[in-house]
Amino acid sequence: MTDLNELMGSQFVRVKVVAFVHFVFISNAMLGIWGHGAYEFYNFLFIIAMFWAIHSKDSIEAVQTALVIDALSIFLDIVNIIISFNFMNGWAVAFTIINLILRPLSVALLYREFNTRGGSLQTGSVFPTNQQRSYQDIDRPTQPTPTNSQPGPNVVSIF
Repeated sequence: MTDLNELMGSQFVRVKVVAFVHFVFISNAMLGIWGHGAYEFYNFLFIIAMFWAIHSKDSIEAVQTALVIDALSIFLDIVNIIISFNFMNGWAVAFTIINLILRPLSVALLYREFNTRGGSLQTGSVFPTNQQRSYQDIDRPTQPTPTNSQPGPNVVSIF
């Protein structure tokens, strides 16, 4: 049992396990005919975000995107099951329900990964303000204006 806890405590294994498990269940759930395409759309975005999180091992945004899509998918799965339950075959509905049951666990694992990578869900972290930008603003001068003073002792003057 400690091996499983140690394995899930590993930073990159969590994201890969979540991606693999959801990929298997989503693939089986899509064997049914979803009439409106919404289920396929948001799950496709979720899998793409998971692949992005696997690829960008230091990116907070990749895990944050997957976390937000996964959390919203709980509500969207419930709506899709209610709307399409009568039209679906038993196989697809079963895997959709199992996938829905596993989503809170994957949200917890993605949140843990998000925190491990240095993210926080404070108010401004999802939509950063001007004070939270990490890039240099090239419109504002950051270097001091040169003056006409004499060169220092280590500078050779040619005039």
